Amino acid sequence: MSITLAEALKLAQGALAEAEARGVTKISVVVTDPGGHVRVAMRTDGQGIFGVDTAIAKAVTALGFNRATLALTPLFTDQATAAISGATGGRFAPLGGGVVVTDRAGVIVAGAAVSGGLPDVDHAIIVAAIEAQGLLALP
Repeated sequence: MSITLAEALKLAQGALAEAEARGVTKISVVVTDPGGHVRVAMRTDGQGIFGVDTAIAKAVTALGFNRATLALTPLFTDQATAAISGATGGRFAPLGGGVVVTDRAGVIVAGAAVSGGLPDVDHAIIVAAIEAQGLLALP
């Protein structure tokens, strides 16, 4: 089962609204299917050129490790991060803001991530947007 395009778009728009409510004005948000394929990618005006790429890497990292990237940050050394990043074609970012999205039954339906703020803020924004859609984010 996978998130629909309409659901992914609504989730991304919710993340943008949540960021704005928190005063974060320059972010990127990505929603993928369970296999890490992008369904929606958006960035606010003025957000840097690496934002979407970073958000994709965060979402894929969360899916690859089946947990939020915020929980992964303290687990990786620079050497391990470089090795895994190389092995995944740069799609590895153990920085807060990436999560695995499940439905209420616990079925993984998507990966999602925000990039542009501090890692804990990015995490809070995407989790709030997910929960507002009636979905869950794995810790």
